[in-house]
Amino acid sequence: MRNFNSKIFFLIAFFSIIYFVDLNDNKVDYDSIRTLHKQNLEKSPFKNTKKLPKSERKKLQLPPNPYNERLWELTMDPVLGRPRTENLYQIQDELYQKSLYPVEGVPGENPDMAWVARGPSNVAGRTNGMMFDPNDATNKRVFAGGVSGGIFVNDDITDVDSEWRMIKGVPRNLPISELTYDPNNPKIFYAGTGESFTSGDAIGNGLWRSTDGGNNWENIFGGRSDSEQVFKNEKLEIKILTESDANPMYFLQASFGPNLPGPPLKYLQNDIILANPIDACSTLSNANQIKGKIVLIQDGTINGDSNCDYYKKVSEGQTAGAAAVIVYNKDDGSTNWTDDLITMNPKNNDASAINIPSIFIKASDGEKLKEYIESKTTTIKIVKQTNLLVSGVTIVPGMFFINDVVVRNNNGTSEIYVAAGSRKWDRVLGTRSDTQNTIIGSGHDGIYKSIDGVNWEKIELYHPIDEDNSVHNATVVPMDLELDKDNRLWASSTISPRYGMVGGQWGDDPPKGGGKLYRLNEEGTSATFVYAIKVQRNTNNGTVTYQGRRTEMAFTADNQLIVLCIAPELYEGYYRVVPRLYRGTIQDWIQGNQKELPKPNDADTGIEVYDFARGQGYYSVSLAAHPTNKDRAYVGGINLFSSNQAGDDWGQLTHQRGRYAQYIHADQHSVIFSDNNDQLMLIGNDGGVGYSSDGGNIEPRNNMFHTAQYYTVAVAPVGMFDNYATKVYGNDPLQGSWDQSANNGDGNYVQKMETIINGHADVFAGGMQDNGTSIQADNDNGFSLGNDFSGGDGAATMFSQNNENRYIVYNYIYNNGVTVLNMNNPSNDRSYWWRIANNDDNEGDFINKGALDSNLGIIYMSADAGKVRAYHNWDDFAPGSQGTTKDTYLIENLGSSITALTVSPFQTQSSTLYAGNEVGQLWKITNADNPTNQNRQEINGNEFSGSISDIEFGVDENHIFVTMYNYGVESIFYSSDGGQTWEKKEGNLPDLPVYNILQSPLDSEEVIIGTELGVWFTNNFSSNSPNWSQANAGMKDLRVTDMDLRKGDNKVFISTYGLGIFSGIFQNTEPTFTIDSNTDSIEILTGDKKSFDVDYRVYNDFNEEVIFSIDGLPDNTVVNYSPGKKFVINSDGKLTVELEIDEDADIGSYDLKLKAVSTSKSKELEITLRVISDDNDKDGVKNDVDNCPETANADQSDIDGDGIGDVCDSNPLPKDTFSLQSSNETCRSSNDGKMKLDVKRDGLPSDTDIKFTVAVTGGPSGYTHTPELIEADSWTLANLEASTYTVCLTSDFIANYKQCFNVIISEPQDLAVLTSQARGSDILNMTMSGSETYTIVHNNKPIKTSKSKFDLDLKKGLNIIKVYAEKECQGVYEETIFNSENILLSPNPATSSSKLWIGGDDKNVNVSMFDNAGRLLWTNENNVPSSRSIDIQVSNLRPGLYYVKVESETVRQTAKLIKE
Repeated sequence: MRNFNSKIFFLIAFFSIIYFVDLNDNKVDYDSIRTLHKQNLEKSPFKNTKKLPKSERKKLQLPPNPYNERLWELTMDPVLGRPRTENLYQIQDELYQKSLYPVEGVPGENPDMAWVARGPSNVAGRTNGMMFDPNDATNKRVFAGGVSGGIFVNDDITDVDSEWRMIKGVPRNLPISELTYDPNNPKIFYAGTGESFTSGDAIGNGLWRSTDGGNNWENIFGGRSDSEQVFKNEKLEIKILTESDANPMYFLQASFGPNLPGPPLKYLQNDIILANPIDACSTLSNANQIKGKIVLIQDGTINGDSNCDYYKKVSEGQTAGAAAVIVYNKDDGSTNWTDDLITMNPKNNDASAINIPSIFIKASDGEKLKEYIESKTTTIKIVKQTNLLVSGVTIVPGMFFINDVVVRNNNGTSEIYVAAGSRKWDRVLGTRSDTQNTIIGSGHDGIYKSIDGVNWEKIELYHPIDEDNSVHNATVVPMDLELDKDNRLWASSTISPRYGMVGGQWGDDPPKGGGKLYRLNEEGTSATFVYAIKVQRNTNNGTVTYQGRRTEMAFTADNQLIVLCIAPELYEGYYRVVPRLYRGTIQDWIQGNQKELPKPNDADTGIEVYDFARGQGYYSVSLAAHPTNKDRAYVGGINLFSSNQAGDDWGQLTHQRGRYAQYIHADQHSVIFSDNNDQLMLIGNDGGVGYSSDGGNIEPRNNMFHTAQYYTVAVAPVGMFDNYATKVYGNDPLQGSWDQSANNGDGNYVQKMETIINGHADVFAGGMQDNGTSIQADNDNGFSLGNDFSGGDGAATMFSQNNENRYIVYNYIYNNGVTVLNMNNPSNDRSYWWRIANNDDNEGDFINKGALDSNLGIIYMSADAGKVRAYHNWDDFAPGSQGTTKDTYLIENLGSSITALTVSPFQTQSSTLYAGNEVGQLWKITNADNPTNQNRQEINGNEFSGSISDIEFGVDENHIFVTMYNYGVESIFYSSDGGQTWEKKEGNLPDLPVYNILQSPLDSEEVIIGTELGVWFTNNFSSNSPNWSQANAGMKDLRVTDMDLRKGDNKVFISTYGLGIFSGIFQNTEPTFTIDSNTDSIEILTGDKKSFDVDYRVYNDFNEEVIFSIDGLPDNTVVNYSPGKKFVINSDGKLTVELEIDEDADIGSYDLKLKAVSTSKSKELEITLRVISDDNDKDGVKNDVDNCPETANADQSDIDGDGIGDVCDSNPLPKDTFSLQSSNETCRSSNDGKMKLDVKRDGLPSDTDIKFTVAVTGGPSGYTHTPELIEADSWTLANLEASTYTVCLTSDFIANYKQCFNVIISEPQDLAVLTSQARGSDILNMTMSGSETYTIVHNNKPIKTSKSKFDLDLKKGLNIIKVYAEKECQGVYEETIFNSENILLSPNPATSSSKLWIGGDDKNVNVSMFDNAGRLLWTNENNVPSSRSIDIQVSNLRPGLYYVKVESETVRQTAKLIKE
């Protein structure tokens, strides 16, 4: 027996992280993780959609912005293949107590440097949930929630300058979808979270409640499940709680009766009682025991009652008062009986009469249960984890999406109704290559009702029995809840979570479950199906029903129901999923007599008449009816429309650019009225909140409603705008006007907003979702106005770090909008945009990563997989170059898609770029500024797995910090040796995405990171396991998308996805100081002097004497310090350093190190000194007029007059001095090649006889040539063999002169001919090489051609072909081809005879027959008749295989003949 030293790998789940572990050495197998990660990325469900243009995405009912799709890929657990978003809620719970004890010392914790919200104060993000405060009699106080997170309050919405402030008592990353209040206790507010209709991008956390008017909030329903784990393939099992060793029993639920309860409600748990009689085919005699318990019933019948079906058994259990029925199988004695699970159905009985759940179990399990019950009291739990009618999916348990919340006043009792649903995330698990799906939520979708917020009951919305459904207890997902004027609750539905938002629109299984309306009974305990909006279409596979999708409702003041349904509609022969509007009385809807309403007509051009939502109906629609005016209604898509005839007509109320109506931001999500004053109205959209005091005139109200979704942030260095002013013009529709002359006469809305920057300390900008790139200027460390100077989606944003060249780099999506805002005031004291990239550069991701080398003026942007796009030669802002695209090149071979980019700030003469990609590779690219010759080095660690999110540096380029996007990986790495070795620094950080990292310039132990849950920090980074804590002061629970550390004062600016921009500052609790300079490099002439300034700042009462010095200076340099080389520093100030360079100093570049040393501290600053001279070669001729400034040439000789002195001119002679000609060998190996050199002396100095020496090298092996002096005006070298020669000319008259030429002597090739003939073709395909022209002789007829490929028409019969090249010595090609006519035998096989058909015109043919062994049987000369057929007799032959051979002038063929 052989022993194999094989490795065994197991999946081990520990602390929510899955590892591949090799049990032989207890090491994580990172190679396997990386392989699996690549597979999961390759099979991402978003691979084919994330780069679609917005118009195409809308057709697929995808959000127009694929940012969240890409983030899904980047943050996925590499092994699991999806993000572990459910981790966040558990982490938040665990952090709650820790947040009560903040630790000072980093931005966000020290009271002196708490994170400060910076706005922008006028730009907001997507808003849905809004509410007038019912406790405010003035109707001025308003609450609003951001879909990106957080609840805000405005104390006077009537005031255009009123400010919003964020409520601290609710997690700031909760996506708020609904806000409402208790009509019986207006201090109680409710907030629904999550948006299920955006493919689950905004994942909520259930229902939240405030009991103090909105100050403090708690989760009271749904959210993350505390007890359930993520599972795949639901478990349907009975757990016997009273038996410690009992195995679970499995079941199937009946297709009628209510569904079993499950998360967020408790599983059904109770004692179980035996039915008497056991078959329940008659009234149960032990009803008193059964009441409120679970009853066990045997299948079949004791007395042979044929009417005792499953419906009968469950009915008897229900009549006896059972909470649930379990039916167990019974062996009926038949030969084909099996103990299998079945789904019980009601047959033709009234399934609606059953109001308890029932299940079916195996006979063996039933008998075991019976034994338990008969021996003692038995308690069981029936576990049904999900109600989704789909298998093979991964379920994240919980109730995350609250689609609507209504609180009904039922005669003084407040009833809370919640529309709760799940949502599907598509994914593919690469390890098995099988399609998998993930559903966020347990699938126990429905309406949940409570009167105390603690105890909840479920009201199911049953899918009607129709052509798409035969299961009585199949349910739909509630979407909208509305109270009619009779105080009855109505519900609408949306598509089932088993369907993704992508695709499946017109297939055989289109999305189902949406478009349905239900009405609850007066008690609010059950719902009745009313109507379904659907379309039927005949296909090749039969009739297919297209059901409605997302459905919204609104009741008019006279109790008519208006419905907005995203539903299929036939238009001009095509079905499209578009918004459709309907209206009718309650009776109309019950009877199906409602009417379809006309659609609004958007005034914008190019809008399809059938779709005012422009393909975004699943996402951005809203519907509202005025509470007292029965004719007034509102519907929203991209813009908002109103009707004065209850929807029979529509007028445009708003316009996204303000051209055709008053301006309100695009994408309308909600319209809310005040319950105290129905003239007051709130409008929620992608740009925040609008307010109307009369139901018609609307104004934005977004001051300090900082819910903007930022991707990036960039800050100007300290001092860039000291004593300097510029103006930036941007977009603000409220300050604009329509200009018909704009846009080449087509007109455009000129949205003009002016930001004046004049000495401001804080100047920063960032790219936002839907709101462009915005700049802010501020001196007060607080909120300021944002000015969108780009439009569209903002993306990568980078500020120049060169104070003498002021600009901002910004981008639109992909790389089709890379632009620079030139802030150097090219004209009129204002900034102007400078085009960098072409609008068609559709490269990389929707939001690309960028990096800027301010020293060399190079912009690096991530491009397609493994590539970085570099833009250069633009930062001089040359006149006339504003609108032109700039020079660009690609840096390639960097693995997969680039996810992080950083330029080393420590290289100034060349550009060193660091790039991280989505599969964890880290690349160092030196000479990245060289378009054709960069050097690449892969420096990632062996333990890197996941997608790199950030790369930053410490004190120098050796100290590198790297973070990872992903769940389930080590997310923080550090190298102190330039990437040769790496340390893991995740420590106790929870499993969550990390997006960025910064080290304090003041304390190497202090590091902060930006995560999915705000900023975290450590004060012991050098530890093997750093302790990480969440920063609580000022901000938390936010996705931190970017960080930028300002050069000069250590101020940090961060961007968040949902709450705008924040800033903080690194400070040290110990007395210390810092030094910095706006001068990175300085250039000084020899014998001259120049100065630069060093700024010093003190912290925590620093007060010590500091000594300054500089290392690395040229010899004899004089240094002057002002106020001195040594002085006490106890306040912020400036040191001026003057350098005087010696006259004889060597010119070149010097790396200087300025040191500042005190008793307790030592600081260093690096500056590059470039020493130059006005006479570098010291030949007495100044550089500006010297024709060779680096080499001494006092005579300035320049023979060819090209302005370059002869001593440094690679070719000082006139370009036409020499002409060289060559001739090749006439035949192979004739060795008669020749070269001739002519010398033109007209351009040479006439006073000197310049002679040249010629030397020939190279040639065939063994070739030598003795250099020759050229006496005449020409020189010839003959008898040369084919080869490559180098001819070099030198002259004693011109020092160091040498000019060389390459000469190639070739020999003719041998003639080569390749021929081919297709079966059945009369064309010969000829491919020829070796000559310029060819002569083809075909049957003695010549054909001349210069084509290397030639088609020759063959004649039937013999073809003699010869091919000649230009020279006889190249050879002759000869070929003989017989192009035969065809023959045919029929019948074949034959029994007595077969007819032989012979093609062509030959009269005489020879026919022979051979047996299978090749023996000749007979041969005949035949005269072929006009029918061209000859009888072949085979009757006398034995059965078998024979061959018939035919020969004539044009026929040479053999055919097989089978004798039967």
